[in-house]
Amino acid sequence: MSSPECVSPSKAEELLSRHRVRRTFATFLGGIGIVFLGLGIIALVLMSFVSSPVAAKSTTESALKQPDVRNYLVEEIVKELEDKANPVEKLVLVFAHNKIVNAVHRVLAQPEIQSFAGDAAAKAYSVYVDKEPTAVIDISPISKAVVAAVIGTDKRLRLADNLELDPITITRDDNDFDYGGLRDVIQRNSWLFVVLGILLQVAAWFLSVASPWQRVLRLGTRLFIGGAIFLGMVLVARSSLPLQSTENEAAIEALTRLLTDPMVNRFIALTVLGAFIGTAGFVMNRKSKSTDSLATED
Repeated sequence: MSSPECVSPSKAEELLSRHRVRRTFATFLGGIGIVFLGLGIIALVLMSFVSSPVAAKSTTESALKQPDVRNYLVEEIVKELEDKANPVEKLVLVFAHNKIVNAVHRVLAQPEIQSFAGDAAAKAYSVYVDKEPTAVIDISPISKAVVAAVIGTDKRLRLADNLELDPITITRDDNDFDYGGLRDVIQRNSWLFVVLGILLQVAAWFLSVASPWQRVLRLGTRLFIGGAIFLGMVLVARSSLPLQSTENEAAIEALTRLLTDPMVNRFIALTVLGAFIGTAGFVMNRKSKSTDSLATED
């Protein structure tokens, strides 16, 4: 009977060919898995901002906490004042411009005003996404606070009374786009992508013909490279999106950072995790080879 070491050249070549196929397939599945995992993470982060009325309220309040977003809103309010002003009032606006801007800024920075805006966003969400038939949005607390702040800068600016707004009633029409259905589809697919990405890593692990510590090294390498690539993509998108608008660049940049910061944190964590796993696999693989070499010499 021939020993295990005595393998014919043809069988050795066939075995090597099978190993190449398995290694290639494992690498392919592992790479595709990282892509699915990264896309799933991005989708889950984006959905966390608009997954429910509570999330919509929180997102609106977080947006209003951004100074650049408030700057944009203040500019729009002042433009509205200028459009409604008569020649005398426009002259007052010129001289009191900085005072008016600062006054409106203070209003929008108030937590209760931001909370009112968040409530309005949540009610709109309940109609357009959760398919509530109707909702009444009372934004008078915001408009009254702005009016009081503007008139407080100069009594001649009575035009600010025109900013007081009646409650808004929004009603969903049967022909409106189904945002709720779109939300549900994205949420399901987000988790599907994450789970599929993990399962493909498991499949790549078992298809690999390498030693256990080599598999750990390769898994860490995939996580590190995938996390670094997605991190770079998010950072590039974050820096390039504001450049698409020349008018509201600062506000768009602030909103983009608000949306992408959680992605950046998650991909940094994925990259660090990959580096840790890869380093552990590399070190333990070298120790394993060293131990096998000593055993062979003995």
